[in-house]
Amino acid sequence: HGAAMDASTRDSLAQSIEEQAHEMSNLISRVLDLMRLESGRIELRCETHSVEDLVGTALHRLEPRLRNHPVAIDLPEDLPGVNVDPVLASQVLGNLLENAAKYTPAGTRVHIAAVSDVPMVRIVVEDEGPGLPPGDPRSLFEKFQRGREESAVVGAGLGLAICRAIVSAHGGDISAGSGARGGARFEFTLPAAEAAA
Repeated sequence: HGAAMDASTRDSLAQSIEEQAHEMSNLISRVLDLMRLESGRIELRCETHSVEDLVGTALHRLEPRLRNHPVAIDLPEDLPGVNVDPVLASQVLGNLLENAAKYTPAGTRVHIAAVSDVPMVRIVVEDEGPGLPPGDPRSLFEKFQRGREESAVVGAGLGLAICRAIVSAHGGDISAGSGARGGARFEFTLPAAEAAA
């Protein structure tokens, strides 16, 4: 029926098809990534990196999505580096920041902080949004688990499961809870470079 449609309707449909194909491709990639992580078939390429660099990489990648969310960063000057696979570690930060942008209203502030917790470094991503849904926060890290089933936000519920798999592969842990500012708070640990040396 394409010939019967006007140009703007055809363009709109083509754009919608392209967006849906992109979403489907992302979903398949996330499922495959999670399967590889859980089966131990991803080899970590660990190097020493500063938390500041990892945060900067994640913020740069998500700049368009975080445009309406001011980000406050609190990293101590004497924070040790971390011994991580930089691509995967940045993905954890990226997934948490993307969730903050998805599930909080425009203008909501996001806070990133880190502290030394030898032999680990503890990193916190906290927002000032509506907070976590009722129930056990640990269930958010299960595959295909969505925070709010009634939410209009697009997603398959794999982002936090991937975060948990990546953090676990590095020997760390990850948790969710309520933040001091009333919003959602996610904490995870990564091995300090000094401890790994």
